[in-house]
Amino acid sequence: MGFLLVLPILICGFIYCRTNFYDRTLISRFEGQTLYLHIAMRGIFIVLPTLTLSFLLEYVTDGFFRLSGFLASRGITTDQDKDLFSTIMFCVISSPFLAYYCAKLNFKFTKIYYKLKSDALTKVFILETKLPLSAHQLLLLRSFSDKQLYMFSMEDRKVYIGCVASIGSLQNQESYFDEGFSIIPILSGYRDKDNLTVEFTTLYEKVFDEIQSTRLNIAGLADGTEDMAIRQEEKIDEMANLFSITLLQKNIVSMTQFETDLWHQFKRNEVTVKN
Repeated sequence: MGFLLVLPILICGFIYCRTNFYDRTLISRFEGQTLYLHIAMRGIFIVLPTLTLSFLLEYVTDGFFRLSGFLASRGITTDQDKDLFSTIMFCVISSPFLAYYCAKLNFKFTKIYYKLKSDALTKVFILETKLPLSAHQLLLLRSFSDKQLYMFSMEDRKVYIGCVASIGSLQNQESYFDEGFSIIPILSGYRDKDNLTVEFTTLYEKVFDEIQSTRLNIAGLADGTEDMAIRQEEKIDEMANLFSITLLQKNIVSMTQFETDLWHQFKRNEVTVKN
């Protein structure tokens, strides 16, 4: 009989941890006894209330509408244990469904309570606020959620300026550096091999503006009467349909938030080192 209680605890804990985004991300960082204890703890929180409810229903419905008596009459259990057996069986059958829906409701509650617009933003919020991440991971998430521009300096001396469009799995703490991420580029170039100053060679934003202008001319809309201004976020979303670059997190040397005005200030005060 004790095995019938241990089994649903582990099953419910596993279902909850695999369904709930927070726990699914968290358990990927555990191993050995810590992993089993975490799953068992989540399972206990599901099974104990379900078991209490099962006892209450058994008492109110006279043995689940005399189901316990039917089981005893068929020799499945004894008359002495029929009520306990039917109660535990009801708990075993119903608790996995409760674990699944509790995990879903927990995610929905987080989304509604913090007024997040989409499931993707809810996942980003959970990763940023509830889980330990590296500095690079936090910056990638901020760029993804807030459409912030960052300068990415890579191992091969290439430099990209853009915002993150998508990120690979951040669930495994040991292997996250092998994951890729995609950016919507605004500028790209390289660092000089001698003094490491940045030189931009590809102006994605300028190409995008020219493409948009050409499309308007072809459509006969560029007559000066329409509103040609596009907000930065809207522009980035449009550029995502044309340009996308996939990079590897393990190849990032440095990341820094990019501000155009500050960049020009630094360039005007840049000191050239002569050999």
